[in-house]
Amino acid sequence: MTNIVPLVILLMAFAVAANAQVERMVIGQNGMEWRQASEDLLGLDDSVAIGSLQPFELNPLVNIAVGAQTKKGQLTNILGYVWGTSPRGPPASVKDKTCWVYGSRGPTLAIDGDVDQPTHSWIISGYTFDLGLTVPVNRVVFFPPKSGRIADGPEAGSLFRDLYPRQYVISGSRNPQEFLFKDTGEDFHRVLDSNFSHDEHVADVRFPTQFLRFARVRFPAPGFVAEVEFYGEGFLPQTRFISQLFDMGEPVNLGRLFYDFEILRSPGFGQDPLPAPDAPVQVAVEVRSGRDDSPLIYHIITELGTEGAVEFKEWARAPSPIGATQSKGLPGQQGSILDDVANWSFWSVPHRESGEDIRSPDGRQFVQVRAFITSEEVFAFGRLNSLAIEYSPLLANPVVGEVALMGEPEPAGGVAEVPLGERVMLTYDVRADFTSAEQVGFDAIRLRTPEAVDFQHFEMGDPLRVVAPDSVRVDDRELVVSFPSRPVTQAANVPLRLTFGTRVFNFNTVFEGEVFQIGGENLAQSIDGGDASPRVSTNDLQVFAPLERLEVLTGVDLGAGVLTPNGDGVNDLLTVSYTLQGISAGDVVVAIYDLTGRLVRQFVAELRGEGRYTDVWDGWSGGRLVIPGLYVARVAVDTELGVFDQIRTVAVAF
Repeated sequence: MTNIVPLVILLMAFAVAANAQVERMVIGQNGMEWRQASEDLLGLDDSVAIGSLQPFELNPLVNIAVGAQTKKGQLTNILGYVWGTSPRGPPASVKDKTCWVYGSRGPTLAIDGDVDQPTHSWIISGYTFDLGLTVPVNRVVFFPPKSGRIADGPEAGSLFRDLYPRQYVISGSRNPQEFLFKDTGEDFHRVLDSNFSHDEHVADVRFPTQFLRFARVRFPAPGFVAEVEFYGEGFLPQTRFISQLFDMGEPVNLGRLFYDFEILRSPGFGQDPLPAPDAPVQVAVEVRSGRDDSPLIYHIITELGTEGAVEFKEWARAPSPIGATQSKGLPGQQGSILDDVANWSFWSVPHRESGEDIRSPDGRQFVQVRAFITSEEVFAFGRLNSLAIEYSPLLANPVVGEVALMGEPEPAGGVAEVPLGERVMLTYDVRADFTSAEQVGFDAIRLRTPEAVDFQHFEMGDPLRVVAPDSVRVDDRELVVSFPSRPVTQAANVPLRLTFGTRVFNFNTVFEGEVFQIGGENLAQSIDGGDASPRVSTNDLQVFAPLERLEVLTGVDLGAGVLTPNGDGVNDLLTVSYTLQGISAGDVVVAIYDLTGRLVRQFVAELRGEGRYTDVWDGWSGGRLVIPGLYVARVAVDTELGVFDQIRTVAVAF
């Protein structure tokens, strides 16, 4: 993210009413212009389709390496990204939108567009390029100056054009480590072409179009080069839109994220694209929310050598520490830039379907969105026509909750610790405050849970007392408690507590929740972790499990362990139950083997996350029932921690 002052865009002129209370902030078609709303358009073009964004398309006749010079005379590539150069080696790191060339003396001369200016070296090791972004490349051209002679040395008077390199190796990569650390005498892992008896002034090297960011043109034999040119076709495969910060005017509840995205395929440059819904193209949209107008904290070096937080304007006026005699800079110079995690949420999990609920905290005044468009095919691309964020006024301000192990409301260190995979009883306290007469309160709570919970009771009031909710719904991953006969409002604002039994399957489980109005016009409001009850000290919605107790695969059970598939309704199916815990995902295989180890039937082979699973085998293999006898059931999960498996025997009888 660039270190600039965020542009706060007033939304009211662009809000689209969804109903009396819910509104939408729209970017793109029927809303704000993409460029006006953006902080950064990485590899994206808003000039092809009016009101839409799509990846930049390469003209196969235009050199990727040379674009218009900046007002300061800096060299750029075709996307307008400024070239950095060095004769000695690569930069410290790879950054988007920063092109780089290093190698021979005067590396700038290889990409300055001047076809008559030679390099300043007779023996040329070659050039290494970072094109700034991954692009589809299919052609590399290099040649000596068309005119001029060598002024001195053993070849004095010789024409530059006759002293072109007689040998070359061209290689490419998408791996930043190769660009940064591979010695200039080595080729990248993907050799595009080589010629050790080159006998033409112009080397016009062509190869199948492929996505590359880094290229190395190495010359084992000496020669002069005026320019190295890159050409390609198709669309950039990795692009990104980052919005400015949006000021919603006041803290709001966030609803759903909507976008209009179409997948297209072009027959060729300049031709009208056609719909291609099955092309390998994706869009992923992320959202974050904040309490103030900067997600970053800027520091300058103090007189004591420490860092002090300052406003961006003061930080921008301070001198850069580049060239400072001290590694941390001198007093008054710019210091570090850190994420403001106290006032801004992290980017949400990617939204891959329009209409999904936004998974960023409510009750924040500022919102930012970013979208990634990716493609695995040269001529296939995505066009983003619009983005819309749904929002509405707060129900209360704030709504906080904290979870604790029943019987341990004040655990050591304020951390609720529970065993993995074992049933525990938890309390979930909720408290609301009100700061505006427009905040109407709520009459229902929804919790996201690791599994279907064992609901115990619902308490309200101060002191808390058990009351009967109007309704309770328990689903596989959700608990909903409704109480419209006793709503929480400004006039009747009382704390709440839910008590339920459940199991957790990961080291860190967050019991996310939200409050809402049944039949109300406002959006649901997420519950933030905080001090919801003086009787509980966790001040958080998380529970933790000790690492040393990790068992990824537990609770493997075959029920009766006997399969009698004769259609009488008794043991006609074998149920294989097990629990996965402590992992985000693993490749699970459930299979049956005979006693010699031969595979009889594999009936599960897929990626699964934490939780309790039950799979079923009907006794069939290869289109017929297996013969009676003893078999082995194996459950295995392949994770980053290794492969975990368990086996059980099963008897088949008729």
